[in-house]
Amino acid sequence: MDEGRNMILLFPSLIKFESKEDRDNFAPTCHMFYPMRQVDIPDGKPKWTGIDGQSDLCEDSPPDLKRKREEEKKSEEKEKKEKGEE
Repeated sequence: MDEGRNMILLFPSLIKFESKEDRDNFAPTCHMFYPMRQVDIPDGKPKWTGIDGQSDLCEDSPPDLKRKREEEKKSEEKEKKEKGEE
């Protein structure tokens, strides 16, 4: 258990799922720190350069998600400029 971060490293093979639905609850939603990967994972999920949502998407990420993230970043930059932050 990782102190205070609500994280745990657990091998899925150790869990006995009662149904496919239970198993699907543990399916990955994205990949973090993907540039440091050891294996390519062509699964169509977002691949982040760092922490998800706080970093850039990698080239292997779905194109529509990359476009959306770029739009979000431009919007955030525009808001900062309007507030006088940089």
